[in-house]
Amino acid sequence: MEVREVPLAATTPLATDYINGTFPTEKGFSYSLEAENVFRRRLSDIKERTYSRRELVSYLRSYHKQFSASVKTMENIEKLLDPESVVVVGGQQAGLLTGPLYTIYKIITIIQLAKEQERQLGVPVVPLFWIAGEDHDIAEVNHVYVSEGGKMKKYVYPHLPQEKRMVADVPLDRQSGYEWIANVVKTYGETETTNKLLDFLFQCLDESQTFVDFFASIVLRLFASEGLVVLNAADAGLRALEGDFFAALIERHRDVTAAVLQKQAELRELGYQQMLDIHPHSANLFYYDGRERWLLEYDPQKEMFCSKKGEVLFAKEELMQLAKTKPAHLSNNVVTRPLMQEFLLPTLAFVAGPGEIAYWAELKGTFSIFGLQMPPVVPRLHMTIVERSIQTDLADIGIDIMDVLNGRIETVKQQWLAEKTRYPLEDIFAKAKEEIEEIHRPLREIGMEIDRGLAGVLAKNATLVQAQIDFLQQTLQRALMRKYEVQLQKFLRVEMALRPNKAPQERIWNIFYYINKYGFGFVEKLFQWNDHWNGMHKIVYI
Repeated sequence: MEVREVPLAATTPLATDYINGTFPTEKGFSYSLEAENVFRRRLSDIKERTYSRRELVSYLRSYHKQFSASVKTMENIEKLLDPESVVVVGGQQAGLLTGPLYTIYKIITIIQLAKEQERQLGVPVVPLFWIAGEDHDIAEVNHVYVSEGGKMKKYVYPHLPQEKRMVADVPLDRQSGYEWIANVVKTYGETETTNKLLDFLFQCLDESQTFVDFFASIVLRLFASEGLVVLNAADAGLRALEGDFFAALIERHRDVTAAVLQKQAELRELGYQQMLDIHPHSANLFYYDGRERWLLEYDPQKEMFCSKKGEVLFAKEELMQLAKTKPAHLSNNVVTRPLMQEFLLPTLAFVAGPGEIAYWAELKGTFSIFGLQMPPVVPRLHMTIVERSIQTDLADIGIDIMDVLNGRIETVKQQWLAEKTRYPLEDIFAKAKEEIEEIHRPLREIGMEIDRGLAGVLAKNATLVQAQIDFLQQTLQRALMRKYEVQLQKFLRVEMALRPNKAPQERIWNIFYYINKYGFGFVEKLFQWNDHWNGMHKIVYI
């Protein structure tokens, strides 16, 4: 495995500047990653706070017992009883088969950073993955993409509920799940690993009731030797620990919203686009009735909390009572989730993707409202995997991989074709059509002088003549495509592998395609990268 590091812009300008060190850190974050001993300073700040460690460990013990959690994972859970212990945390939705590759890269970053800081700080550092089970947008997690017949295809899991249930409550039908998994893996092709892979996934499905269970089971097995701990943000057992902070969020909801709006205005002055959709009456909490999840707003005239169309309505006292007695009916939105994370966990660092980096910058002011500090925000690993066959294709057609990663492959392909054909067909045919029009126009004018009733026939004839030129152009273009079909197929394979659907590879393809082809040791090999906090994009040749 060979790794090449290259500079590559992130998907948001703020994240790009943050990673490159040009964003004024104090404007959106509490810690600068470029500062010396940043994690030691963070550790010192954490020691000034107390956490419900026994309750958290008791919950995590109970939650992980339903899965095949490794001894190392259970040991890491116990480490959290140590008042010196901290966590490195990052999170994502519970995508099927773990979703796109970037989820795996985020977990690798969490684990690597936890190991590194445990060595450097001399305290227990636990890698923890926050599963966003609260989310109700099932369309974001109900599928994987595969390559089939040279085209990208979306394989959607069938038989899903229509209500806006939290993903943690969306059931998985085992028989449908077996068939769906088998169909997905079939597209990968049969290898020495295929049967082992199917057994692995079927075992994970067997111990799962919901989408979140399936996700948790997979990542706990994949990273068993690393002792990864997971936290299902929607679990009722966890909610029991969150009641007091829900009450605090309800009490200070206007302050939270005002802080976000103020920070957004400051960032706009710096030239950065607003990321979070928030307005002055946002309450930044959801009410969940078990089937539907309602985003709450505050109506200052009625002094009530309500959903946008008034389906649910609560007085402040009613919400406060829910927080204290039935916290499972409440859940966080994108604004309050980081605050709840900071309340629950002794967070040494938060591992973030580019979108998260951009919107976390808008949240800085909310932490101080509750006497908290935003943890150091560490960019996750960014990677592109290049298989040997794709590397050969790149060499054969003579294009640089950076042209692909920067989204220039179509331009390069057209330039390549122009060089090969020696004929500027677009220009030649455009000129021919102009000249034919110049010849045909006088004929139409004569026809109109003879009989104005021929106007329709004359116009139709002009159209037919031009259509014949278009037909000839298309015929020659198809002939060129046939002549260079082998090379053009290589362009197609390169784009499909590295920039599918004009998106980064890590946002489309799934880890199990590579595991099926290269074995379960493939994930371990991805840990073999150095200088991981330098913000560079990793191109991994396998």
